[in-house]
Amino acid sequence: GDEMSVNTYHVVDVDLADAEELKPDVHLEVAGVKLDLPNLNNAELPIELVQAILLIKSKPALSDEEITACVSTFLAYFQTMQPNFWNVLRKTERPMAYLIATVKAWADESGLDPKAFTSPTSGTTTARR
Repeated sequence: GDEMSVNTYHVVDVDLADAEELKPDVHLEVAGVKLDLPNLNNAELPIELVQAILLIKSKPALSDEEITACVSTFLAYFQTMQPNFWNVLRKTERPMAYLIATVKAWADESGLDPKAFTSPTSGTTTARR
């Protein structure tokens, strides 16, 4: 019909007092840069990383494509949230190696299983080229 339909909005409320106990931050030093990072095993994750962490948690092992997707998510996070580190990363000779090592250590220290970043094919990549 033509009559104005009035939407009823359900207000979504979050009880902040009810939040999970947050795990301690992770402190890493990479290429001379000290990083204070949120724990990746928390309910309260940086929104930029939620997709990557859910992917990591949902699978026993990630494909190379999924690892690449996760790593690029972390790269974007560092670029936005840790620009100092990102700039140092850019100037190192092996930025990707540093990046992956950082993410692994971050996952480790958070009590997340870093298996996600240990690709099952990593031993054979040189042979496949």
